[in-house]
Amino acid sequence: MANDFKTSRKTELVALRAAEAAGYLTVGSAKYFKDQLKGKRNGTTFEFVIPDVGTFARGIDISAGGTPDLKEKKVAKQILAENVKVGTNILEKVTDVNWDKEVAKPNGKLLINGTVKDAIDGVKGQTIDGVTVTDYDGDWGDTNTAFAGIGYGPLTAAQNYLASVSDEAQYAFINPLINAKLSETGDSFKPSSADPIFSKGLLGKLGETEYRSCQFMPLVSVSTALATAMATVDGIAYVDNGDKTATITLSASGTAIAQKIPKGFVIWINGLYATDLVGMRTSALKAFVAVEDGANNGEMIVKALTAEDLIGRGNKLLCKADGSALGTSKSAAETALAGMVSAVGDVKFLEAGNWFGGQIRVDGAYEFEMLDEIDASNADTERADNEGVIVFQNRAIDVLKGSNVTRWSALVMAGIVEPRCVATVLVRDADTNKVHLV
Repeated sequence: MANDFKTSRKTELVALRAAEAAGYLTVGSAKYFKDQLKGKRNGTTFEFVIPDVGTFARGIDISAGGTPDLKEKKVAKQILAENVKVGTNILEKVTDVNWDKEVAKPNGKLLINGTVKDAIDGVKGQTIDGVTVTDYDGDWGDTNTAFAGIGYGPLTAAQNYLASVSDEAQYAFINPLINAKLSETGDSFKPSSADPIFSKGLLGKLGETEYRSCQFMPLVSVSTALATAMATVDGIAYVDNGDKTATITLSASGTAIAQKIPKGFVIWINGLYATDLVGMRTSALKAFVAVEDGANNGEMIVKALTAEDLIGRGNKLLCKADGSALGTSKSAAETALAGMVSAVGDVKFLEAGNWFGGQIRVDGAYEFEMLDEIDASNADTERADNEGVIVFQNRAIDVLKGSNVTRWSALVMAGIVEPRCVATVLVRDADTNKVHLV
Protein backbone atom coordinates (compact mmCIF):
# COMPACT_ATOMS: atom_id res chain seq x y z
CA MET A 1 0.00 0.00 0.00
CA ALA A 2 1.51 3.33 -1.05
CA ASN A 3 0.42 6.76 0.03
CA ASP A 4 -0.01 9.55 -2.47
CA PHE A 5 -0.04 12.51 -0.10
CA LYS A 6 0.73 15.75 -1.90
CA THR A 7 1.57 17.80 1.19
CA SER A 8 5.17 18.84 1.68
CA ARG A 9 7.02 22.03 2.44
CA LYS A 10 6.49 23.01 -1.19
CA THR A 11 2.72 22.50 -1.21
CA GLU A 12 -0.22 24.10 0.55
CA LEU A 13 -3.42 22.40 1.67
CA VAL A 14 -6.68 23.64 0.15
CA ALA A 15 -8.71 23.51 3.33
CA LEU A 16 -12.31 24.38 2.48
CA ARG A 17 -15.16 23.38 4.73
CA ALA A 18 -17.94 21.32 3.18
CA ALA A 19 -21.31 23.04 3.19
CA GLU A 20 -23.82 20.22 3.60
CA ALA A 21 -24.98 19.60 7.16
CA ALA A 22 -26.92 16.95 9.01
CA GLY A 23 -29.80 19.31 9.75
CA TYR A 24 -32.15 17.17 7.66
CA LEU A 25 -31.65 14.37 10.18
CA THR A 26 -31.27 16.28 13.43
CA VAL A 27 -33.67 19.23 13.18
CA GLY A 28 -37.28 18.62 14.17
CA SER A 29 -36.71 14.90 14.62
CA ALA A 30 -37.85 12.88 17.61
CA LYS A 31 -35.94 10.34 19.68
CA TYR A 32 -38.73 7.92 20.47
CA PHE A 33 -36.37 5.09 21.43
CA LYS A 34 -33.59 7.10 23.07
CA ASP A 35 -33.76 5.14 26.34
CA GLN A 36 -33.99 1.75 24.58
CA LEU A 37 -31.04 1.85 22.18
CA LYS A 38 -28.27 1.12 24.66
CA GLY A 39 -26.81 -2.31 23.95
CA LYS A 40 -28.65 -2.69 20.62
CA ARG A 41 -26.85 -3.76 17.45
CA ASN A 42 -26.89 -3.01 13.75
CA GLY A 43 -29.99 -4.46 12.12
CA THR A 44 -32.21 -4.18 15.19
CA THR A 45 -35.74 -3.23 14.12
CA PHE A 46 -38.06 -0.94 16.07
CA GLU A 47 -41.76 -0.42 15.46
CA PHE A 48 -43.53 2.92 15.68
CA VAL A 49 -47.25 2.73 16.41
CA ILE A 50 -49.74 5.01 14.68
CA PRO A 51 -52.91 4.98 16.83
CA ASP A 52 -56.34 4.13 15.52
CA VAL A 53 -59.60 5.78 16.57
CA GLY A 54 -63.24 4.81 16.82
CA THR A 55 -66.15 6.20 14.80
CA PHE A 56 -67.79 9.59 15.17
CA ALA A 57 -71.58 9.86 15.35
CA ARG A 58 -74.22 12.23 16.69
CA GLY A 59 -76.78 10.95 19.17
CA ILE A 60 -77.18 9.16 22.47
CA ASP A 61 -77.76 5.55 21.41
CA ILE A 62 -74.51 3.80 20.40
CA SER A 63 -75.96 0.30 20.19
CA ALA A 64 -76.51 0.35 16.43
CA GLY A 65 -73.72 -0.52 14.02
CA GLY A 66 -71.46 -2.39 16.42
CA THR A 67 -68.30 -1.25 18.18
CA PRO A 68 -65.17 -1.03 16.02
CA ASP A 69 -61.97 -2.72 17.20
CA LEU A 70 -58.86 -0.58 17.36
CA LYS A 71 -56.29 -1.64 14.76
CA GLU A 72 -52.91 -0.03 15.24
CA LYS A 73 -50.61 0.68 12.32
CA LYS A 74 -46.93 -0.16 12.78
CA VAL A 75 -44.05 1.52 10.97
CA ALA A 76 -40.75 -0.38 11.21
CA LYS A 77 -37.29 1.23 11.15
CA GLN A 78 -33.89 -0.48 11.45
CA ILE A 79 -30.58 0.57 12.92
CA LEU A 80 -28.31 0.80 9.88
CA ALA A 81 -24.52 1.00 9.65
CA GLU A 82 -22.89 3.71 7.54
CA ASN A 83 -19.14 3.86 6.96
CA VAL A 84 -16.26 5.38 5.04
CA LYS A 85 -12.79 3.80 4.91
CA VAL A 86 -9.33 4.75 3.65
CA GLY A 87 -5.98 2.94 3.53
CA THR A 88 -2.51 4.29 4.25
CA ASN A 89 0.92 2.77 4.84
CA ILE A 90 2.91 2.81 8.05
CA LEU A 91 4.90 5.87 6.96
CA GLU A 92 1.78 7.97 7.51
CA LYS A 93 3.12 9.53 10.74
CA VAL A 94 6.50 10.55 9.28
CA THR A 95 4.96 12.60 6.47
CA ASP A 96 3.81 16.14 7.09
CA VAL A 97 0.17 15.22 6.46
CA ASN A 98 -2.28 16.97 8.76
CA TRP A 99 -4.45 13.97 9.64
CA ASP A 100 -7.37 15.91 11.13
CA LYS A 101 -7.66 18.46 8.32
CA GLU A 102 -6.71 16.33 5.33
CA VAL A 103 -8.19 12.97 6.23
CA ALA A 104 -10.49 12.90 9.25
CA LYS A 105 -12.61 15.98 8.51
CA PRO A 106 -13.36 15.36 4.82
CA ASN A 107 -14.12 11.69 5.43
CA GLY A 108 -16.28 12.48 8.45
CA LYS A 109 -18.17 14.96 6.27
CA LEU A 110 -18.51 12.34 3.52
CA LEU A 111 -20.04 10.03 6.11
CA ILE A 112 -22.58 12.68 7.11
CA ASN A 113 -23.43 13.56 3.50
CA GLY A 114 -23.81 9.90 2.59
CA THR A 115 -26.07 9.29 5.58
CA VAL A 116 -28.33 12.22 4.61
CA LYS A 117 -28.48 11.14 0.97
CA ASP A 118 -29.25 7.51 1.88
CA ALA A 119 -32.03 8.68 4.20
CA ILE A 120 -33.67 10.71 1.43
CA ASP A 121 -33.11 8.37 -1.55
CA GLY A 122 -33.02 5.02 0.21
CA VAL A 123 -30.63 2.20 -0.69
CA LYS A 124 -32.86 -0.07 -2.78
CA GLY A 125 -30.74 -1.92 -5.33
CA GLN A 126 -27.47 -1.46 -3.44
CA THR A 127 -25.48 -4.47 -2.24
CA ILE A 128 -24.75 -4.12 1.47
CA ASP A 129 -22.75 -6.72 3.40
CA GLY A 130 -23.17 -9.10 0.47
CA VAL A 131 -26.94 -8.74 0.29
CA THR A 132 -28.80 -6.68 -2.32
CA VAL A 133 -31.47 -4.47 -0.77
CA THR A 134 -34.78 -5.19 -2.46
CA ASP A 135 -37.19 -2.99 -0.47
CA TYR A 136 -37.56 0.77 -0.87
CA ASP A 137 -36.66 2.59 2.36
CA GLY A 138 -36.19 6.25 1.38
CA ASP A 139 -37.96 9.37 2.62
CA TRP A 140 -38.60 10.88 -0.81
CA GLY A 141 -42.15 9.94 -1.69
CA ASP A 142 -43.09 9.13 1.93
CA THR A 143 -45.51 12.06 2.04
CA ASN A 144 -49.26 12.47 1.97
CA THR A 145 -49.51 15.80 0.15
CA ALA A 146 -47.59 17.83 -2.41
CA PHE A 147 -47.88 21.48 -3.37
CA ALA A 148 -46.42 22.79 -6.63
CA GLY A 149 -46.23 26.21 -8.23
CA ILE A 150 -44.20 29.39 -8.66
CA GLY A 151 -42.53 31.48 -5.97
CA TYR A 152 -43.64 31.27 -2.37
CA GLY A 153 -47.05 29.81 -3.26
CA PRO A 154 -46.20 26.11 -2.75
CA LEU A 155 -44.36 26.87 0.48
CA THR A 156 -47.14 28.84 2.13
CA ALA A 157 -49.77 26.36 0.91
CA ALA A 158 -47.85 23.47 2.49
CA GLN A 159 -47.28 25.38 5.73
CA ASN A 160 -50.93 26.33 6.11
CA TYR A 161 -52.04 22.81 5.29
CA LEU A 162 -49.74 21.24 7.88
CA ALA A 163 -50.86 23.83 10.45
CA SER A 164 -54.42 22.59 9.97
CA VAL A 165 -53.26 19.01 10.66
CA SER A 166 -50.96 19.58 13.62
CA ASP A 167 -50.04 22.52 15.85
CA GLU A 168 -46.44 21.31 16.30
CA ALA A 169 -43.54 23.39 14.96
CA GLN A 170 -42.63 23.01 11.27
CA TYR A 171 -39.25 22.59 9.59
CA ALA A 172 -38.48 22.75 5.88
CA PHE A 173 -35.61 21.30 3.84
CA ILE A 174 -35.42 22.56 0.28
CA ASN A 175 -33.29 22.34 -2.83
CA PRO A 176 -30.96 25.38 -2.52
CA LEU A 177 -32.03 26.60 -5.95
CA ILE A 178 -35.52 27.28 -4.56
CA ASN A 179 -33.95 30.04 -2.48
CA ALA A 180 -32.08 31.23 -5.56
CA LYS A 181 -35.28 31.45 -7.60
CA LEU A 182 -37.07 33.36 -4.83
CA SER A 183 -34.13 35.75 -4.47
CA GLU A 184 -34.30 36.63 -8.16
CA THR A 185 -37.66 38.29 -7.57
CA GLY A 186 -36.31 40.30 -4.65
CA ASP A 187 -37.80 38.03 -2.01
CA SER A 188 -35.95 36.30 0.79
CA PHE A 189 -36.50 34.35 3.98
CA LYS A 190 -36.64 36.29 7.23
CA PRO A 191 -33.33 35.95 9.09
CA SER A 192 -33.45 33.75 12.17
CA SER A 193 -30.99 32.25 14.61
CA ALA A 194 -30.53 28.73 15.92
CA ASP A 195 -28.24 26.78 18.19
CA PRO A 196 -24.88 26.41 16.38
CA ILE A 197 -25.35 22.65 16.08
CA PHE A 198 -28.61 23.22 14.16
CA SER A 199 -27.69 26.40 12.29
CA LYS A 200 -25.85 24.85 9.34
CA GLY A 201 -27.76 25.45 6.13
CA LEU A 202 -30.34 27.66 7.88
CA LEU A 203 -31.86 30.04 5.32
CA GLY A 204 -34.30 31.75 7.66
CA LYS A 205 -38.03 31.71 8.33
CA LEU A 206 -41.15 32.06 6.25
CA GLY A 207 -43.90 32.70 8.74
CA GLU A 208 -43.03 30.46 11.68
CA THR A 209 -41.42 27.72 9.58
CA GLU A 210 -37.63 27.35 9.57
CA TYR A 211 -36.08 26.67 6.15
CA ARG A 212 -32.79 24.90 5.55
CA SER A 213 -30.88 24.16 2.39
CA CYS A 214 -30.49 20.48 1.50
CA GLN A 215 -28.51 19.64 -1.62
CA PHE A 216 -30.01 16.15 -1.93
CA MET A 217 -33.56 17.35 -2.56
CA PRO A 218 -34.22 16.50 -6.21
CA LEU A 219 -34.66 18.49 -9.37
CA VAL A 220 -37.58 17.11 -11.37
CA SER A 221 -37.49 17.79 -15.11
CA VAL A 222 -40.84 17.35 -16.86
CA SER A 223 -40.56 17.37 -20.63
CA THR A 224 -43.15 18.91 -22.91
CA ALA A 225 -43.71 15.45 -24.41
CA LEU A 226 -44.52 13.99 -20.99
CA ALA A 227 -46.89 16.83 -20.10
CA THR A 228 -48.65 16.46 -23.46
CA ALA A 229 -49.04 12.71 -22.94
CA MET A 230 -50.34 13.22 -19.38
CA ALA A 231 -53.09 15.45 -20.68
CA THR A 232 -54.58 12.39 -22.47
CA VAL A 233 -54.61 10.03 -19.44
CA ASP A 234 -58.05 8.57 -18.83
CA GLY A 235 -57.23 5.45 -16.84
CA ILE A 236 -54.76 3.98 -14.35
CA ALA A 237 -53.82 0.65 -12.85
CA TYR A 238 -52.35 0.21 -9.37
CA VAL A 239 -50.20 -2.84 -8.56
CA ASP A 240 -48.31 -3.48 -5.31
CA ASN A 241 -44.79 -4.64 -6.24
CA GLY A 242 -44.11 -6.39 -2.93
CA ASP A 243 -40.95 -4.34 -2.28
CA LYS A 244 -42.65 -1.42 -0.51
CA THR A 245 -43.25 0.24 -3.87
CA ALA A 246 -46.24 0.12 -6.19
CA THR A 247 -46.57 0.74 -9.91
CA ILE A 248 -49.22 3.13 -11.18
CA THR A 249 -49.60 2.66 -14.92
CA LEU A 250 -50.98 5.74 -16.67
CA SER A 251 -52.92 4.99 -19.83
CA ALA A 252 -54.90 6.70 -22.57
CA SER A 253 -57.65 4.75 -24.30
CA GLY A 254 -56.39 1.56 -22.67
CA THR A 255 -52.77 1.95 -23.78
CA ALA A 256 -49.89 3.08 -21.55
CA ILE A 257 -48.74 6.57 -22.48
CA ALA A 258 -45.56 6.55 -24.56
CA GLN A 259 -43.41 8.35 -21.99
CA LYS A 260 -41.32 7.20 -19.04
CA ILE A 261 -42.08 8.77 -15.67
CA PRO A 262 -39.05 10.28 -13.86
CA LYS A 263 -38.31 10.16 -10.17
CA GLY A 264 -39.97 13.06 -8.36
CA PHE A 265 -42.95 13.33 -10.73
CA VAL A 266 -46.23 13.94 -8.90
CA ILE A 267 -49.85 13.18 -9.68
CA TRP A 268 -53.10 13.85 -7.85
CA ILE A 269 -56.41 12.04 -8.48
CA ASN A 270 -59.71 13.93 -8.41
CA GLY A 271 -61.87 12.89 -5.49
CA LEU A 272 -59.05 11.15 -3.59
CA TYR A 273 -58.21 13.18 -0.50
CA ALA A 274 -55.42 13.16 2.08
CA THR A 275 -56.42 12.58 5.70
CA ASP A 276 -55.46 14.21 8.99
CA LEU A 277 -54.05 12.58 12.13
CA VAL A 278 -57.35 10.94 13.04
CA GLY A 279 -58.14 9.75 9.53
CA MET A 280 -60.60 12.49 8.59
CA ARG A 281 -60.68 14.09 5.16
CA THR A 282 -58.70 17.26 4.58
CA SER A 283 -59.07 19.80 1.78
CA ALA A 284 -55.94 18.58 -0.04
CA LEU A 285 -55.80 15.80 -2.60
CA LYS A 286 -53.61 12.78 -1.82
CA ALA A 287 -50.28 13.10 -3.68
CA PHE A 288 -48.46 10.23 -5.35
CA VAL A 289 -44.73 10.93 -5.76
CA ALA A 290 -42.44 8.85 -7.96
CA VAL A 291 -39.61 7.42 -5.85
CA GLU A 292 -37.55 6.11 -8.78
CA ASP A 293 -37.50 6.33 -12.56
CA GLY A 294 -40.08 4.17 -14.30
CA ALA A 295 -38.61 1.30 -16.32
CA ASN A 296 -41.36 1.20 -18.95
CA ASN A 297 -43.61 3.72 -20.64
CA GLY A 298 -46.43 5.01 -18.46
CA GLU A 299 -45.14 3.32 -15.29
CA MET A 300 -44.85 5.50 -12.21
CA ILE A 301 -43.11 3.88 -9.21
CA VAL A 302 -44.51 5.18 -5.90
CA LYS A 303 -44.32 4.15 -2.26
CA ALA A 304 -46.80 1.31 -1.73
CA LEU A 305 -49.91 1.79 0.38
CA THR A 306 -50.45 -0.72 3.18
CA ALA A 307 -53.80 -2.14 4.22
CA GLU A 308 -53.92 0.29 7.16
CA ASP A 309 -53.17 3.20 4.79
CA LEU A 310 -56.11 2.22 2.58
CA ILE A 311 -58.84 0.79 4.79
CA GLY A 312 -58.07 1.93 8.32
CA ARG A 313 -60.05 4.50 10.24
CA GLY A 314 -57.79 6.70 12.33
CA ASN A 315 -54.64 5.54 10.59
CA LYS A 316 -55.65 5.65 6.91
CA LEU A 317 -53.74 8.03 4.63
CA LEU A 318 -56.44 8.72 2.06
CA CYS A 319 -60.21 8.67 1.63
CA LYS A 320 -63.10 9.44 -0.67
CA ALA A 321 -64.84 12.81 -0.71
CA ASP A 322 -67.24 11.71 2.04
CA GLY A 323 -64.31 10.76 4.30
CA SER A 324 -64.85 7.01 4.00
CA ALA A 325 -62.20 4.41 3.20
CA LEU A 326 -61.86 3.18 -0.37
CA GLY A 327 -62.86 -0.37 0.49
CA THR A 328 -63.18 -3.03 3.17
CA SER A 329 -60.06 -4.91 2.08
CA LYS A 330 -56.70 -3.91 0.61
CA SER A 331 -57.46 -5.46 -2.78
CA ALA A 332 -60.90 -3.85 -2.91
CA ALA A 333 -59.40 -0.46 -2.02
CA GLU A 334 -56.73 -0.79 -4.72
CA THR A 335 -59.43 -1.60 -7.29
CA ALA A 336 -61.49 1.37 -6.13
CA LEU A 337 -58.43 3.63 -6.36
CA ALA A 338 -57.87 2.70 -10.01
CA GLY A 339 -61.58 3.10 -10.70
CA MET A 340 -61.48 6.76 -9.67
CA VAL A 341 -59.80 7.59 -12.99
CA SER A 342 -62.21 7.10 -15.88
CA ALA A 343 -61.95 10.27 -17.96
CA VAL A 344 -59.42 12.82 -19.17
CA GLY A 345 -58.85 15.36 -16.41
CA ASP A 346 -59.23 12.95 -13.51
CA VAL A 347 -55.44 12.95 -13.05
CA LYS A 348 -53.71 16.21 -12.17
CA PHE A 349 -49.95 16.35 -12.79
CA LEU A 350 -46.84 18.53 -12.88
CA GLU A 351 -46.75 20.64 -16.02
CA ALA A 352 -43.68 20.92 -18.23
CA GLY A 353 -40.62 22.59 -16.74
CA ASN A 354 -37.90 22.19 -14.13
CA TRP A 355 -39.18 21.72 -10.59
CA PHE A 356 -36.95 22.14 -7.52
CA GLY A 357 -38.03 19.87 -4.68
CA GLY A 358 -38.24 20.17 -0.93
CA GLN A 359 -39.93 18.76 2.12
CA ILE A 360 -41.77 20.42 4.99
CA ARG A 361 -42.52 18.33 8.04
CA VAL A 362 -44.00 18.73 11.50
CA ASP A 363 -41.84 18.32 14.59
CA GLY A 364 -41.90 14.65 15.59
CA ALA A 365 -42.92 13.26 12.19
CA TYR A 366 -39.31 12.15 11.71
CA GLU A 367 -37.25 9.75 13.82
CA PHE A 368 -33.47 10.08 14.14
CA GLU A 369 -31.40 8.06 16.59
CA MET A 370 -27.79 6.98 16.81
CA LEU A 371 -25.95 4.35 18.81
CA ASP A 372 -23.42 6.07 21.05
CA GLU A 373 -21.10 3.08 21.40
CA ILE A 374 -19.73 0.29 19.20
CA ASP A 375 -18.27 -3.17 19.80
CA ALA A 376 -15.21 -2.62 17.57
CA SER A 377 -13.34 -0.46 20.05
CA ASN A 378 -9.58 -0.54 20.52
CA ALA A 379 -6.78 1.75 21.59
CA ASP A 380 -7.07 3.71 18.35
CA THR A 381 -10.84 4.28 18.54
CA GLU A 382 -11.99 7.89 18.70
CA ARG A 383 -15.55 9.17 19.10
CA ALA A 384 -16.83 12.57 18.01
CA ASP A 385 -20.21 14.33 17.86
CA ASN A 386 -20.17 16.02 14.47
CA GLU A 387 -23.19 18.30 13.85
CA GLY A 388 -25.40 16.04 15.93
CA VAL A 389 -24.08 12.86 14.27
CA ILE A 390 -22.00 10.51 16.40
CA VAL A 391 -18.98 9.36 14.38
CA PHE A 392 -16.48 6.67 15.39
CA GLN A 393 -12.97 6.54 13.95
CA ASN A 394 -11.29 3.12 14.10
CA ARG A 395 -7.90 2.03 12.84
CA ALA A 396 -6.82 -1.50 12.03
CA ILE A 397 -3.09 -2.14 11.69
CA ASP A 398 -1.51 -4.93 9.64
CA VAL A 399 2.10 -4.94 10.82
CA LEU A 400 3.23 -7.62 8.35
CA LYS A 401 1.87 -5.77 5.33
CA GLY A 402 2.81 -2.37 6.73
CA SER A 403 -0.65 -0.95 6.21
CA ASN A 404 -3.34 0.92 8.14
CA VAL A 405 -7.05 0.94 7.38
CA THR A 406 -9.01 3.75 9.01
CA ARG A 407 -12.78 3.59 9.14
CA TRP A 408 -15.35 6.20 10.09
CA SER A 409 -18.66 4.68 11.21
CA ALA A 410 -22.13 5.79 12.25
CA LEU A 411 -25.01 3.57 13.40
CA VAL A 412 -28.22 5.32 12.46
CA MET A 413 -31.97 4.85 12.67
CA ALA A 414 -33.74 7.51 10.62
CA GLY A 415 -36.91 7.98 8.63
CA ILE A 416 -40.41 9.42 8.38
CA VAL A 417 -42.80 7.74 10.79
CA GLU A 418 -45.92 9.88 10.17
CA PRO A 419 -46.32 10.84 6.46
CA ARG A 420 -49.58 12.69 7.15
CA CYS A 421 -47.45 15.40 8.74
CA VAL A 422 -45.05 15.68 5.79
CA ALA A 423 -45.63 17.75 2.65
CA THR A 424 -43.60 17.81 -0.55
CA VAL A 425 -43.04 21.21 -2.18
CA LEU A 426 -42.04 21.81 -5.80
CA VAL A 427 -41.12 25.25 -7.12
CA ARG A 428 -40.96 25.74 -10.88
CA ASP A 429 -38.26 27.57 -12.76
CA ALA A 430 -40.73 29.99 -14.31
CA ASP A 431 -40.63 32.83 -16.82
CA THR A 432 -41.52 35.29 -14.07
CA ASN A 433 -37.99 34.89 -12.72
CA LYS A 434 -35.01 36.67 -14.16
CA VAL A 435 -32.59 33.80 -14.65
CA HIS A 436 -33.10 30.19 -15.63
CA LEU A 437 -30.88 27.78 -13.72
CA VAL A 438 -29.72 24.74 -15.63
